[in-house]
Amino acid sequence: MLSFGLELLGQVLWLQREPFESLLGSARGLRWSLLVVFLAGLSQALGQSVVLFANRVRPHRFVASLLLNAALYLLGFALFASSIWLVARYGFGRHTSLGTLMRLVGVAYAPYLFGFFVLTPYFGSFIAVALSLWSLAAVLVALEVVFGLSLAQAFLCSALGWLLLQLTQRSLGRPLQRAVDAGRSLVAGRSLVLQGEPLEDLVRRARREDDRGR
Repeated sequence: MLSFGLELLGQVLWLQREPFESLLGSARGLRWSLLVVFLAGLSQALGQSVVLFANRVRPHRFVASLLLNAALYLLGFALFASSIWLVARYGFGRHTSLGTLMRLVGVAYAPYLFGFFVLTPYFGSFIAVALSLWSLAAVLVALEVVFGLSLAQAFLCSALGWLLLQLTQRSLGRPLQRAVDAGRSLVAGRSLVLQGEPLEDLVRRARREDDRGR
C-alpha cells in the first residue's frame, strides 16, 4: 500500500495522467486523497508556523494548532472541490459524483507536501508561488481526466470554481471565518498576532503582549 502510494504520488508530481485514471475506479482512492490533502495541510501549517513561534505558543498547543490548521485545510479543499463540481455540472454540463472529483483533485495537492519549505529564508515566497502553480497544473490534469475537458476548459473550470469559493467566503463565509479565527486562538491559548505582518512586527507585538500580561 505504501509503495503504491509513493509511486502514485511520484507520477502525480510529474503531472502524468495514469495516476488520475487509476483513481477513477479505486474504492480506496478517496481515503488516500484525503490523507494526501491532510498531510499537505500539515506541511503548509509547518511552513507558516512562524506565527506560532512569534506568539510563543506552548509546545503542546503548538502541535494542536498544527493539527487544527491541517483539518481546516482539509475543509477548504472540500469546499474548493465542491465549487469546481458545481461549475462543471452547471457551467459545462459534465456529470460525475463529488466523491470521484475529490479523489482526483485531492492527489493534485501533492506538491503542497513540500509546503514546509516556505520557511526557507529569502526563497519562501518564491517556493509558495511555485507550489501553487505546480498544484494548479496537477488539478488541470485531474479535471481533464475526470470530465474529459480540454486544457483551456479545465483552466476555466478551475478558475471559476476558485472565484465561486472566494465569493462565498467573502459573503456567507464571514461568520465561519470569525469562528475559525476564534478556534485557532482558543487552541493556541492566546490571541494570535496576524500572519500577514512582517516577522519583525510579529515578534515586537508578541513581546508587547507578553509585557502587558506580566
